[in-house]
Amino acid sequence: MSEAQTITLALHGDFRNGSGLAPCPICQPEAQRDQRALSISESGGRLLLYCHKGGCKVFPELQARGLIDGHGQHASPPDPAEAEQRRQRDQQKQAQRLAHCHEIFNQARTCEGTIAQTYLEDVRGIEGLRFHKMKNTLRFAPEVMHSPSGQKLPAIIARIRGVDGRPLGIHRTYLCPDGSGKADVTPAKMMLGPSSGGAVRFGPDGPVIALAEGIETALSVARASRLTVWATLSTSGLKGLILPPPPVGEVVIICADNDEAGLSAAKDKAARLEAEGRAVSIIHPPKAGDDFNDVLRGKK
Repeated sequence: MSEAQTITLALHGDFRNGSGLAPCPICQPEAQRDQRALSISESGGRLLLYCHKGGCKVFPELQARGLIDGHGQHASPPDPAEAEQRRQRDQQKQAQRLAHCHEIFNQARTCEGTIAQTYLEDVRGIEGLRFHKMKNTLRFAPEVMHSPSGQKLPAIIARIRGVDGRPLGIHRTYLCPDGSGKADVTPAKMMLGPSSGGAVRFGPDGPVIALAEGIETALSVARASRLTVWATLSTSGLKGLILPPPPVGEVVIICADNDEAGLSAAKDKAARLEAEGRAVSIIHPPKAGDDFNDVLRGKK
């Protein structure tokens, strides 16, 4: 494996035809699937790096991570015509992915009366959900492709929305055929399409917004508190979330998972939101390793 490919994969990027595209570790630390600012290639035995978003000097960062042995160099900015062609290709691919996400969500149906309801109520203990009121956010699809395994599986489909409320990509939770748990595949939860800065929104926009990582955790908090809760889907999603300007989210409650990554992300996000002039508090389960769905279920 070449050095360029090793670095690309370490940054969770895509490597094809001798070159890679990956999230820039400087300006895209969230490392979302749709973030691909850093180009990585080799020429004449030298590693070439260029950030197409901010021209970031990533060499020292990659060196600090132990990903570069000292022979890399920053590439010069690409030819403007080539850069424009690349931008247009990226836009076209983005539009195609977004259209595919919309198609999957639009073809899905309400979770009520399906194995999605079985999973959420019987397995996750989240009872009394009003699925008809969540039809624009949460749906069920009996067959959705799981690319890593090549199988079509039932899945809960959640719509991700951006800061302006417009639909972005989707999140899929693959289920067992009877809804008795997540499907026996890896990973059992996957995102598709653009998601940067977005979240799965449960409840109307208002002055008080609660944030949680997982969908099940967010639904647990929503049922217990009647608050509007947004699922950020990961710690990186929490860090990268962009809230609409006040009065939406004047008060933010971060419902953190009680683990090192969750608490660290919560503290980081709280500092950023407070810098925006918002009132922020962090709550977490008392037991280490738990999230608020564990609390709802009374997990021992």
